Amino acid sequence: MQIGKVGNVVKAAFMAAAAVWLSGCASRQEAAPAPAPQVAVVEEEVLVEVQPVLDPAVQAVVDTGKINATPEEIQALLDKNTYFFPFNSSKLNNEAYKSLDVHAAYLTSDAGYMKNIVVQGHTDERGTRTYNLALGERRAKAVKEYLVAEGVAADRIEVVSFGFEKSLDPEHNETAWALNRRAVIVGE
Repeated sequence: MQIGKVGNVVKAAFMAAAAVWLSGCASRQEAAPAPAPQVAVVEEEVLVEVQPVLDPAVQAVVDTGKINATPEEIQALLDKNTYFFPFNSSKLNNEAYKSLDVHAAYLTSDAGYMKNIVVQGHTDERGTRTYNLALGERRAKAVKEYLVAEGVAADRIEVVSFGFEKSLDPEHNETAWALNRRAVIVGE
């Protein structure tokens, strides 16, 4: 039984110490609550730049990084599919090269690499049928050769000559003849 008394004494001492400790805690002043952090409400204006959705062909040309032009300029150059020539010539001019560069960028892009085109050569009515068919072919080949030099596969470009058979303007004057001397890209 002696062990039971010692156990009771230990329990009593423990409870007394706990009571002293608790009473000491009660006499302390409670610390003032920490001040609430001040929150500043800031209204911020966010500007979002909205880009217009581009035609897929224009976006493909932009994505190549080969053409230094605005999307609007690229669209205008892609829309240009007719190239005019001087009398009895198959030489392209500088304006044609700019447009053909854009067509080549599109045709070599991911979006255009599977597309095939036809280049039609045309002439005015002056000259023989045989001569004009050959001249129309040279004009169409001039366009094809430039596109091939810019990386378009030659087997994706077909050349057709119509000579003077498909006139834009049926009149018989310089203005009409100038419109009829052309090469046209079809099928993009």
